[in-house]
Amino acid sequence: MSQNQPPAWFSVAMSDPTNPPPGNPYGDQPPSNQPPSNPYGQAPPPPPAAYGQQPYGAAPYSATDPDKRPGTVLAASIITIVFSALGLLTFGILAAVVQGSDDVFDEINREIEGQPGFEDYNTDDILNVITVFLIVFAIWSLIALVLGVLAMRRQNWARILTVVSAAMAALFSLLAIGSGVSAVTLVAAIAAIVLYFTGGANQWYSRKSAPPQLPTGTTQPWG
Repeated sequence: MSQNQPPAWFSVAMSDPTNPPPGNPYGDQPPSNQPPSNPYGQAPPPPPAAYGQQPYGAAPYSATDPDKRPGTVLAASIITIVFSALGLLTFGILAAVVQGSDDVFDEINREIEGQPGFEDYNTDDILNVITVFLIVFAIWSLIALVLGVLAMRRQNWARILTVVSAAMAALFSLLAIGSGVSAVTLVAAIAAIVLYFTGGANQWYSRKSAPPQLPTGTTQPWG
């Protein structure tokens, strides 16, 4: 055989395209260690999550944060804190004025002079009684202020006590409804009572902050 003459199997392969050369028994297919090419030129879509669940590590979908404070609770707490602070300031100043002002002493003395039923009382006793009532209302305002702060911090018992305090304030305002100040405190007390029980407030107080839930079928990486 001449050195320039091709081997016999090459001639057979060239004459019969269906008979591949012995070096590649599988024809022109790519090696098995390479992935087959996509004839459409696009990457295959990722597989959907099993049973419609989100993959591990994805946060569960929620339209609203269950731990977010409702706006009604915030508004009711602000009303409680503001009016309680005003009450504390007002009653505290009045108590100091009653005890330290000679004008108040003279005015009360003129009012009770000659009035039936006041013969056994003097002006000092009346001033002391008024001062005690003013101090009691000042302490009540301070307690209501603290309860308003705690209710805003998701303490349900504080919310209940704040509502009771607001109901008592509304009652006292009704007894003195003749003045414009009493009308304002009455509206504020009623508004606080309503807001503490609307706008998702009951659901927010009934839940406690909890860690995010993992999808079904998964476990925490730390066991």
